[in-house]
Amino acid sequence: MNEIYSRLAAIIEDVADIPQDEFNEDSSLMMDLDLASLEIMAIIARIEKEFSIKFTEDELLSVETLRDAVEVISAK
Repeated sequence: MNEIYSRLAAIIEDVADIPQDEFNEDSSLMMDLDLASLEIMAIIARIEKEFSIKFTEDELLSVETLRDAVEVISAK
């Protein structure tokens, strides 16, 4: 889980320009990180490319925190 989180954190830092020390696994994408929908879509696109996966609509709707995202990615 740590490797996935590290890669995910690097994507968020790159796309949203938020330093990794300002968020953790329990941070909410919308509430804590204050990401706009376009930023979230850009992050999703990068995750899908980086991990060679495709999210279903149900998986996307289930992700609220970074921990949720790591769990969905781990299950792929």
